Formats: sequence, structure tokens, C-alpha cells
Amino acid sequence: MRRSALDRARQSDGRVDLKCLDRPGIAAFMADLGKAEHRALQVYKWAWQRDTTDFATIDTIPRSVRATLGERAVLSSLEPDGRLDSADGTRKYLWRLPDGHRIESVLIPDDTVPGRPRLTLCVSTQVGCAMKCSFCLTGDMGLKRHLSPAEIANQPLQVQQDLGPEHRITNLVMMGMGEPLHNYDNLLVALDILLDTYGQNFSHRRITVSTVGLVDALERFAQASPVNLAISLNATTEASRTQVMPITRRHSLAALMEACRRLPLPSGKRITFEYVMMEGFNTSDEDLVRLRQLMADVPAKVNLIPYNENPHRDIRRPSDDRVEAWQQALVTAGIHCSVRTTRGRDISAACGQLGDASPV
Repeated sequence: MRRSALDRARQSDGRVDLKCLDRPGIAAFMADLGKAEHRALQVYKWAWQRDTTDFATIDTIPRSVRATLGERAVLSSLEPDGRLDSADGTRKYLWRLPDGHRIESVLIPDDTVPGRPRLTLCVSTQVGCAMKCSFCLTGDMGLKRHLSPAEIANQPLQVQQDLGPEHRITNLVMMGMGEPLHNYDNLLVALDILLDTYGQNFSHRRITVSTVGLVDALERFAQASPVNLAISLNATTEASRTQVMPITRRHSLAALMEACRRLPLPSGKRITFEYVMMEGFNTSDEDLVRLRQLMADVPAKVNLIPYNENPHRDIRRPSDDRVEAWQQALVTAGIHCSVRTTRGRDISAACGQLGDASPV
């Protein structure tokens, strides 16, 4: 496994991007160079805690080691390609990748809870997406390629650099461009870096990975990572979910819910089920009854997401009264339920709107 990770981290010029390796991976790389393990930790900390991309600046290791690293390795970064600021305080960051593709990250402020301000970064895991969910603009791109561990983990690092020390990112959600579990191996390495005390040091309680429900990867992921899990549900019958989420033909709604029941969750932990509400499609009284039934025997909480209208889709948003009625009904049934506030619509940064990232 470590050797395959090393191969994936190797660039076209033969050098290894050390930011594509977790801490044990860097230790193995340094050992291959005949260097002591503590040198690996020094490089790792400088990369992720002191934001260096130049080995020459790491003055805690000998010059000879720095020179060798400069010949054999790199510490990559994302190239900023613009920033859009919404009237509601949301920011969309655009990044240009070496192959000409672009990806997006979205920073969402939330000060609705007094004394507990949150800054959530929505992180991308792929260029485009192969899932082709009909309500999501990113799916129109198709899948261009997976992001490397460095390209995933560099997003929060570089957004934090832009924010400066006076503001801190508090939460990460893998809900940007792409299906995270489709990029399973690279996602796990990136999460290791994000969670590592000597890396970016996020709490597992502050990171959520959202998936359309790749059943064959769900249980493996739940065993491999302690972060929160969110399932993009969006319908209550096999037929309706297949209509908007083609992945249902491969992983049925019944199989998905059975997998969720089997997940080895710690006591007290719940799966978040995301439900994009599309007027006239999945917002009937019958849908509400079926949703309650689906949640009945799963440790669940529901996040209702009123559809973010855009000129590319003939899909309408339900009324606020309808959304509120659903929330009240679910809560009354004993189901934890929240409503996602729409943010960043004026800069195409809202849920389902990330799509301005095609090759140039």
C-alpha cells in the first residue's frame, strides 16, 4: 500500500510530491534516502503547519538533506485563479491545476449561534463528477480526473492562509466537486493529513464526507476513518431516486439503507441524510411519510436542502412554508432535522451549483 501511494505521488519529472503522502509515507520516503525518521516529521510539520513549499527554508534540517530533497521531491501548492465574494459573506475560491483544469472551494460563515461562530469550508475531491445527479451542475462536466491527496488537503491550508490568523476554519465538508468515495484512496490520505496532530489538526467531529451512497465503499470507509458521514438521499422510492441519481441502478435504495443500518458507528453518532427538496418531485405528503419510514431504524439526522434554482435546470424550489412543515413533522417524529440555509447563490457557490471549473 505504501509503495502504491508513493507511485501515485510521483510527478512526471520523477520527483515525489511529499504532500501526497501521510506521515508514515514520508517516513518511508526519507528512510529510502537513508535519513532518520525525525527528519520526516520535521518536513511534514513544515509542509502542513508552516506552509512551506521550498525545502531551502526548512532550517531545522541540514543543508545536504535539503539539497537532496530538492532533487528528489517537491512540496506542491494550488495556483489561485480568482476569488468571488457573495453579498452574504460566502467566498468561492477557484484554483488552477497544472493540467489546466480548475476546481472550486467554498467558504461559508455561520454566526447564527451566539458565541459559536463557524467557518465551514466545502472541499472538492475530483475535477467534475461521474455520478451525473440530474439536479447538480457539477455532473454536467463528467469526471475529468481524481484530485491527489495534496490537491484535496491544500484547499483548507491555502484558504486558511488567505484568511490569516484572525479567522480560523472550524469545519470541513467534503461536499464540493466530485464524489469523495469514488476517489477513495486519495481521500483517505488527505483525511489522515487533515486529522493528524502534526498535520492540519482538525477534529474528526469537524469533518464530514458526503457520498451519493457507494455501498461497496461505505462500510470500508466507516471502519477506516472516524469522520462524520453524510448520505445524499434526495428521494424516497427506487424509481424516483433512479430518475435523479443514476447511481441507484448500481446501488439500490434498499441496499443503501441496509448498508447504513450495518455501519459500525460509535455510540451516539448519527448518519446525516441530505435531502434536496425539489417542488413537485419529492415534496409530497407521501414522500414525507416514506422518509420517516426510511429513517425509523437508522441512527439518522436529516438535512433538508431547498433546491437552489439556476438557469440551467427547470427545477423549482419549494415554499418556505413547505420546508418548515417538513422539518416540524420530522422533529415531531423524533428525527433530528435541520434546514440548510442557502448561501452564495449570487456567485454560483450554493449546493449543486459548482460547475465553473471546466478546462480552459
